[in-house]
Amino acid sequence: MDYQAAFRPSCRSIIRQLNSLITSDYVILHATEPVAQSPVWRALSPDQGEQTLFEERHLRYISPLGKGNFGSVELCRYDPLGDNTGEMVAVKKLQPNKLSTLEDFKKEVKTLSVLDYEYIVKYKGVCYSTGRLSMSLVMEYLPYGSLINYLDSNRLCVNTWRLLLFASQICKGMEHLQTLRYVHRDLTARNILVASESLVKIADFGLTKVVPFDKEYYRVSQPGDSPIFWYAPESINESRFSHKSDVWSFGVVLHELFSYCDINSNPKRLCMREIGNNVQSQSISMYLANILKNNWRMPAPPNCQAKVYSLMRQCWAYDFEERPCFSGLGNQIEAIMQDERENPKG
Repeated sequence: MDYQAAFRPSCRSIIRQLNSLITSDYVILHATEPVAQSPVWRALSPDQGEQTLFEERHLRYISPLGKGNFGSVELCRYDPLGDNTGEMVAVKKLQPNKLSTLEDFKKEVKTLSVLDYEYIVKYKGVCYSTGRLSMSLVMEYLPYGSLINYLDSNRLCVNTWRLLLFASQICKGMEHLQTLRYVHRDLTARNILVASESLVKIADFGLTKVVPFDKEYYRVSQPGDSPIFWYAPESINESRFSHKSDVWSFGVVLHELFSYCDINSNPKRLCMREIGNNVQSQSISMYLANILKNNWRMPAPPNCQAKVYSLMRQCWAYDFEERPCFSGLGNQIEAIMQDERENPKG
């Protein structure tokens, strides 16, 4: 209540002073920092080098977002000021009964921390709890959710050109992974997140592996829970994964895209319809491998351009050496986009 207006503190300054009284170890923000930024601190981890650490006590749970490969994903606000001005983040938590996979979860964190790319969900840091026995992965929050939910809600608003734009962005994201020798192994529409009406990003790297420098593929000894209906024949038969098996999965994602993720055109449903729904679950992989070997492929989505379906078929070449690379696919998608721009068909 200083008489001279120039000497009265700003609201932001008052909030900082109040919080400094409440929390003794409060981190004072610089006056020039935007409100949305939250104080975090960095520490060195013997496994992953420098990490950005979020304090668990400042994470305010808001709502569930879904389930990842190792646990649940929640929407939280990181709010050290306690005034609801903190940043919204997505927090992937390892479930209590999944502690045996903690090392695998750490590998996912490490993978995402080095994948700084515009078409890959952004890593923000980690949060430890219960004496560092468990950890959470903190990522950027993408408000539109998964591609499946987005297309289901916005089918009438998304034209062919935008579907091609999304396909191009996914392709570029996968090409970036390839340059770093990563294979995703879980490329599906549910793992593509929508950042805006014109931007999608690849997420969920729980199954990702690094291809050794002396090989062109990675062989998995314990397949575990796998999206088998998105897998290439060599992945089903030999548990062998490479950039070309990711290309096969990309073809399936293209099918999901141009089917608008319609549940009736879901890859699993289409494959099981061909195999026969009475097949025992332990035999599904064998039957799936057989129909693919006999050149069965998912039919073209309704109203899908022949050029786009041709791309899918290229991705689904039985011999992995005959499949295109992501850079080649990207060029073909760009050409179709140019044609669609000049001759829009809806």
